[in-house]
Amino acid sequence: MIQEITDLPDTVLGLKASGEVEAEDYQRVLVPALEAKLRDHRRVRLLYVIDESFTGYTGGAAWEDAKIGMFHLTAFERVAVVTNEEWILKMVSAFGFAMPGEVRVFAPEDIASAREWSCEAPAESDLKFELLTDSATVVLEPHGALEAGDFERLAEALGDFEKQGGVLRGVLIDAGKFPGWSDLTALTSHIELARTHRKELRRIALVSDDRLLAGLPLLASHFVDAEVRSFNASQRDQALSWVGGAASNDS
Repeated sequence: MIQEITDLPDTVLGLKASGEVEAEDYQRVLVPALEAKLRDHRRVRLLYVIDESFTGYTGGAAWEDAKIGMFHLTAFERVAVVTNEEWILKMVSAFGFAMPGEVRVFAPEDIASAREWSCEAPAESDLKFELLTDSATVVLEPHGALEAGDFERLAEALGDFEKQGGVLRGVLIDAGKFPGWSDLTALTSHIELARTHRKELRRIALVSDDRLLAGLPLLASHFVDAEVRSFNASQRDQALSWVGGAASNDS
């Protein structure tokens, strides 16, 4: 059976598996609990405790588990598995790398550490952004590997701007070097955000002295409809003025 662990922060889904886990456990407990979390949060954390009395999954439960993985794979920011089951340890070791979020396994005696890791506050974001509503421009300054949470915060800010009647027209990216993405979920979130606003954008300015980044506008022009230009670091004000002109050209 599966029981929900309730004394956790709202962004953490806690589950305890004991005895034999059946398909009904997923339908009655896991799925409703997960969907309730996802109504309020784009991503959640999972604390999955496998009790010593656990004997395994029925065939139907295994299928339900696979479906959860397929449909909600990117929903998990962190997954903490507490178990001594050898086959589960091997499975996590073999496939954990493919999970978009972080996955860690803890021994039963380390359950306090598992709870702490699951519940700890997210690290301070490495993506700074400023939405300039007058020019319908967002300025992005990445300072480290980009995470899914960065794009979630940005999407929320842009959503509020659009609710007030705004339409994003320009993006300025000020980066010393290409920061990369922390994991697959971050890359997926980035692509989804770009896809959502692709038709609205008119101009994208890249401000950097990095040679690799300087060549990206040519590559980006094949994937976006916006006009893309590269500026060196000393031309930031010029780049901001050029990007901001996209909104005025629409009026």
